Formats: sequence, C-alpha cells, structure tokens
Amino acid sequence: MHLTRWSSCLIGVSCLALARPLEAQSHEIRWWEAAAAVGTIGVVSLFDRHLDEWFQDRRSPNSDRLAKVFRHGGQPEVFLTVGGGMFAAGVATGRPNLRRSGERVLASLALAGITTLAIKRTVGRLRPNAATDPYVFKPFSHNDAFPSGHSTMAFALAASLSEEIHNRWVSAVLYAGAAGTAWSRLNDHLHWTSDVLAGAAVGITSAKLMEGRWRIFGLNPPKFLFDPHSARLEWHVAF
Repeated sequence: MHLTRWSSCLIGVSCLALARPLEAQSHEIRWWEAAAAVGTIGVVSLFDRHLDEWFQDRRSPNSDRLAKVFRHGGQPEVFLTVGGGMFAAGVATGRPNLRRSGERVLASLALAGITTLAIKRTVGRLRPNAATDPYVFKPFSHNDAFPSGHSTMAFALAASLSEEIHNRWVSAVLYAGAAGTAWSRLNDHLHWTSDVLAGAAVGITSAKLMEGRWRIFGLNPPKFLFDPHSARLEWHVAF
C-alpha cells in the first residue's frame, strides 16, 4: 500500500510541476571531470572495509526496518511505475509535454540500467557479505557488487525528475530519498561504500545526458517521436 501511495504522489507532483518549463543549458563533460569522478571513487574504496565495519556496528532492527522501506526506491515497482505512469498519463490526457517527460525519465532509467549491468558483468566485484577484502574481483562472473544497481536507479530517477520538475525543495526530497536507498544497501551489508557512490555517479550522469543538461562525445539529447501508430528514437552527434 505504501509503495502505491509513494509512486502516485511522485507522479502527481511531477504532473503539477511540469507546467514550468526550463531551457536546459548543456555542459560538455571534460576528460578531467570524468577522471576526477573515477579518482574520487577510487579514494573512497580505500576506506571501504572500515566503513563497512562502521555501518555494521550500528546496524539494528530499527535500521533494518527503515532500510526495507528505502530500498524500494531502487526497485522496478517504484521507478518503472513513476516513469511509465508519467508517460501513460501524458498519452491518456493528450498532454505532449508530460508524455515527453515520461519518455525522458524512462530513457534515463534505461541508460542507467544498461550501463550498470555492463559494468557489473565486466568488474565482477564480490559483495561485503561474501568477502572481507573489498578488492576481490572476478570478471564475468555472477558477482555484481560494483556499482550498486539500487543506487544507480534511485539516483537516475531522482536526477531525471528533478530536471523535469524544476523545484529545489522537491529536488532535495528526491535526492534525499535516493541517498536513503544507497544507505539501505550499506546497512544490509550488500554493497561497499564505493559501490553506492559509483551507482550514484552512473545514475546522475545518465539522467543529465538524457535530459540534455550534460553532453559527452558530442551526443545531443535523444528525441522521441511518438504517435498512436508508430514510435522511434533519434539521437544526433555534433562534431
């Protein structure tokens, strides 16, 4: 019941706030910005074991109950309901702006999910409940700690909705919820801190790219062309 109420509330807030359009100013991601992000994740990984011990020392039945609520923010019943609900509401009500917002949110989630799955498979990092050493990697195995998929999807949803809504208070709530999802993975002993940090980076970057706020390799934000009889995607590169 609380999941349905949460998703409905997010869709409702989005529908109301989307009436305030804002022109995006694209920022071309520079190599040193990407290097700084990777470097930060690498530095944090040096403290993964100590941070894992810190979170587990403070774990309690109350924190487990709270984590159980927050973890839904990175699961399909929330992010697909919100993105799909916005798209469906736009189609049903004949509001093209709302429909396009739903398309961008879903595209952000799709890019974030595909990127995360690819990295997980390639890296093959063991989870903290399977290894005490954070630097155990088995590429192309079933081990998939890095990056955190829940964190990726939660931050992709938060960043994408934030760009659509243009309200700093709602954005603060969205990002706080995503941070709660990331914390739940640490509390549950399923991810290292660098996993959730990397997930947040992938999620936010995916959303910013799809929303047209950031660009990389000259990629412009995609255009979705939809009508009752057909649908297609156009993605252009500027050289």
